[in-house]
Amino acid sequence: MQPLRSISELPFHGRPALELLNLEQHRDAPDLESTQFGWCRVDELWLDGRADRAPLRVTDALVVAVHAADEPEVLSDDVELEFFVEEVAKDYSVTVLLSTFLDRWLPAASGGERAIVLAMCNPHAARVRQPKAAGRTPVYYADGDVDSWLDTDGDGRQRIRLEAEAWHIAE
Repeated sequence: MQPLRSISELPFHGRPALELLNLEQHRDAPDLESTQFGWCRVDELWLDGRADRAPLRVTDALVVAVHAADEPEVLSDDVELEFFVEEVAKDYSVTVLLSTFLDRWLPAASGGERAIVLAMCNPHAARVRQPKAAGRTPVYYADGDVDSWLDTDGDGRQRIRLEAEAWHIAE
């Protein structure tokens, strides 16, 4: 495959939630080497932030899983993303700003969900602006690293939890 000429050529696809969030197998620590990206729909998930607040339950959500670049440019209102595209070549990557990425891909992925969750590290705590493509749908994003977990309650039910320093709604 030839190098990508635009972000429209990214292999950004829907995937099963547990696969996308690297939760198919039990793990004791986050997988810092994972470069998976894509989107999924979930009936519910929990956003876990500061210790002084209870986790927030979000229902009927589109989860957009992307990665901040390893050494992103420091921006106050955007995040530099990096996509490793193994379909092109081993260790081949491209970068794009989150705002540009969402303008292009959010209309293709969304389908009337009640919420959009960005499963994305935000190392410089950039303030994310509400994407036009999201309309009035709330878009949740985090500060710092985002780690995914699969919790099991006392009744054996599993729930997806995304943990970060803090969670916000884009304005």
